[in-house]
Amino acid sequence: MIYPFQDALLDTSVAVKWFVTEEDSERALNLQQAHLRDDLQLHAPDILLMELANALRYAGLSEERILQNLETVPALGVEIIPFSIDVLNSAVSLSLEHDIAVYDAYFLALAQTMEIPLITADRKMLSRLTDEDGALSLQTL
Repeated sequence: MIYPFQDALLDTSVAVKWFVTEEDSERALNLQQAHLRDDLQLHAPDILLMELANALRYAGLSEERILQNLETVPALGVEIIPFSIDVLNSAVSLSLEHDIAVYDAYFLALAQTMEIPLITADRKMLSRLTDEDGALSLQTL
């Protein structure tokens, strides 16, 4: 699969599909494989790890499995981007503008700051955004 971008920000809704079989898990794994082949570089905000831990916990994984999976993300070479108050300020604005949660808006704000697309499987968030906002649906990849 050839993607129309060289860098992308990974949303938690996509990363969880690497570890839990869900709809579009195959597409998420294809994105991971493209990253591992150096066809593209994936990035993620540090808060992805906390959200991923929570999602895996509620998916019923054991503590040991959750911790292993959390270590996998940076081990795969996904660049973990540290928290930024400036990005949070932008996220608050985007949250109010699009009626989305601040933590979801943080991913979008970081992608916009980095000038790369946000790859998400969050249909509710996508329904509130336009193409100009820079979010791409995992389903379309």
